[in-house]
Amino acid sequence: MASTSAPKRPLSPSVSQASSAPSPSAKRIREASVTGPDDIDGVLDGVDGFDDEALIEAASEIEEAASSSPANSQSQQSQPRSKATSTAGTLARAPTKTSSASSFGTQINGDALLEAASEVEEEASRSPLSHGDEAVERQTMDKEWFDRMEGETKKPYFKQLKTFLAGERASGKTIYPPAHLIHSWSRLTPLHTVKVVVVGQDPYHGPKQACGHSFSVQKGVAVPASLKNIYKELSTEYGDQFQQPKHGCLDGWAKQGVLLLNACLTVQAGQAASHHGKGWEPFTKAVLKIIADEASKGATAKNSKLASMFSKQQQQQQSPPQKDKKASDEQGGTKGVVFLAWGLPAAKSLAEAGITDKTPNVLILRSAHPSPLSAHRGFLGNGHFKKANDWLQERYGPGGGIDWGKL
Repeated sequence: MASTSAPKRPLSPSVSQASSAPSPSAKRIREASVTGPDDIDGVLDGVDGFDDEALIEAASEIEEAASSSPANSQSQQSQPRSKATSTAGTLARAPTKTSSASSFGTQINGDALLEAASEVEEEASRSPLSHGDEAVERQTMDKEWFDRMEGETKKPYFKQLKTFLAGERASGKTIYPPAHLIHSWSRLTPLHTVKVVVVGQDPYHGPKQACGHSFSVQKGVAVPASLKNIYKELSTEYGDQFQQPKHGCLDGWAKQGVLLLNACLTVQAGQAASHHGKGWEPFTKAVLKIIADEASKGATAKNSKLASMFSKQQQQQQSPPQKDKKASDEQGGTKGVVFLAWGLPAAKSLAEAGITDKTPNVLILRSAHPSPLSAHRGFLGNGHFKKANDWLQERYGPGGGIDWGKL
């Protein structure tokens, strides 16, 4: 959600302060990890609801209509997909620009959204597949991300995942987050803007908590315990420069290029880790690999003598803004990415995606998870936020880090 607070002093240290600490050993990571660290965060009572009630109601009706449809027979599966699936443009996708981005609920005119939702609901009542397959991804993901990830939605594991989710809904189980929020991670942070990736595990499993961003919740929802420890660490690193917000919405980070991605994108209400191993992990590992590949391309372009000579010649004829854009384009849209891996599962996700300390143009910062169960075993005091900014400013220049207080 868009922040309306007054601008704060950027929390970006100077380049001269740049430092990089070696990653802890695998033994330390194992000691820092815990089982189900977000269990504590999932127990919240009496929290307020989302601001956009119309959006929630419309999405709920869509899910209810889809879940009430009878299961497909083999003959139905062999028939062409319905209009809602094959031409799934009834819900507008969010723009890729992030300078004035807001949450999905405020980017679309309310009347238009409800009309589109009604159309999807009508299709859902006729075809059980309209809520499955890649329809949700096509309708709700940022276009740049969907274009890069569409191939994953065609693979057998993804179709099996959607079959599993449809079965869970049909059996009356509640799934978090709602379908329209599953891919919120993509909408405020298009691929070409990614500077930092915060790798989470799975969504919060309490009512109204999960919003499609790792560690984040919507405004009006109590701040989870893990996020309180993240704020505590920021206060330790930046002192009075960081004023802890009274909410847990991290949209302000997402708009600056901080991708808040969980390894598993859905969860059954009240059941932590209930959707692990159902198919989300290969999908999100593909996301992580794409980001690392873009960073590697940037390093390759930067180190190419021919590219350097060509860039210098072109920049002599361009204004400063054009120079910056040209350099960014030549480097694959990124000058480097920091991965924040808190807890053993996050570190394991990166390793299984093929992302290591030897990956070009990448910095991996590992520590314990910020859960109250493990925060004092290595998360608090890790210095990750300043270390990330020091590294980013070496590559993006002054002001190229993240203003962690801009929430």
